[in-house]
Amino acid sequence: MRVILDSNVWSYVGIDGCKAELESLARSRRLSVRTPPATLLEVLRTKDAEKRDRIIDAMTSRHWVRLRTEADMECEEFVAEARRLRPQWVRQLPRPGRPAALRDFWTRQIWREAARDSAPLAARQPDLTGEVEDHVFGILKDNSLAMRHSDWRGEDLAKVTYVATEEAPDSYLAGWRHRSPAPGWRVEGRDVFRHALDRHDLKTWAGRDTTYGDWLAPYLYLDRVMRDLEDFTRFWLTDIIEARMPRNWLRWVSGVALLEHKVTKSTGRDNQLACYLPDCDVFLSEDRRFVRALQRVKETAPIALPEIRCVDIEASGGGAVDVIAAALD
Repeated sequence: MRVILDSNVWSYVGIDGCKAELESLARSRRLSVRTPPATLLEVLRTKDAEKRDRIIDAMTSRHWVRLRTEADMECEEFVAEARRLRPQWVRQLPRPGRPAALRDFWTRQIWREAARDSAPLAARQPDLTGEVEDHVFGILKDNSLAMRHSDWRGEDLAKVTYVATEEAPDSYLAGWRHRSPAPGWRVEGRDVFRHALDRHDLKTWAGRDTTYGDWLAPYLYLDRVMRDLEDFTRFWLTDIIEARMPRNWLRWVSGVALLEHKVTKSTGRDNQLACYLPDCDVFLSEDRRFVRALQRVKETAPIALPEIRCVDIEASGGGAVDVIAAALD
């Protein structure tokens, strides 16, 4: 059984010193405990250094499976669909090096650095994410309020569509047929990648976030991808199959589901963690709102998603590992 624990569950395991018990449980039940890098980044925000190090120690067992980043896997889906639908975009011989180095960093190096001394990584977190997170939080809060004040009817999240407004410029509408309704996840996917690849020459991207370019450029000719914006839009709005791009689907749909609840600064990070649902059979969290949102997502997902269960370790009065074991029964 593949298991992912939310950072709030890892907090109890680490602070209570239950790492060895969890390892024993994993061996006895043949559990594959999986640790997304997004969870480590969340733990690095813990200001109390002693608590932070205890949690990280629990998360860095050699028995756990360290997952790739969600951006890596979203881009892998993009490349796979490009191979199927737009072979002219694809390099016959991928450029070596960069993806392998990035994967090594996110699945090995950052974990070793955190286990050795978490302070430098923890100190960098506000500089790397603070301003961006504040901006995202403001947008999410506004969107959540707008949903609550509107006649929101989102019984089936997969059927939520976007319609371009009259003010939308022609450059934005290129390839969008007659302003017809389009599934929200397709529009957002198109917009996210179009924005990320708008300046596709990596040598000129000084000061810009090159995350998607770093993952895509070794496999795709980015100038060809962005040369015909109408074709790029058709690729996203009509050609790709949602079941082949579950991470990209999850990023949007889980984001909408989370907006139905009170938005906090952790909402964006929760959305990031939702992209790892295909990597497990059971997901455990203490955040009831997060669990309810993910259960909503599961109802309409184009692929099978795990059991999403809420635990309450403090209220149970028992040990963290006992609660985890009971939740997995």
